[in-house]
Amino acid sequence: MARLIVFVLFLCFPAIVQAWDEADINALMETGICENCDLTNADLRWANVYAAELGGSPNLVDARMNGSDLSGANLYGANLEGAKLVGARLTGANLAWTSLIGADLTGSDLADAKLTGAIFCDTIMPDGSRNNTNC
Repeated sequence: MARLIVFVLFLCFPAIVQAWDEADINALMETGICENCDLTNADLRWANVYAAELGGSPNLVDARMNGSDLSGANLYGANLEGAKLVGARLTGANLAWTSLIGADLTGSDLADAKLTGAIFCDTIMPDGSRNNTNC
């Protein structure tokens, strides 16, 4: 019986380690507000969250946000380590003091984005170059 329980727990483990909460995703999509959210591994590809309020150091580690419209979004202090932002629109977004370690910004639009204090290490920039400023 103990082996059966361990086996069932093993099968369920991926669901347990999933960090993002469906309620956080819904709040973000419906209201554009999700402060202090944990959206680790969230799939936000092609999301339209223009001017979203994601301040308060949200956790967006390994989030997939390819093609998302985050123009004017407040991502102040966010953890975007390993995030995929390929082709994302970040025009005028506040990325001050964010961690962009290992993030992929290929083809993203960072026009007028605030990048004060942003941490770059193994970050793929919009032009495809690697930024290792803070490694």
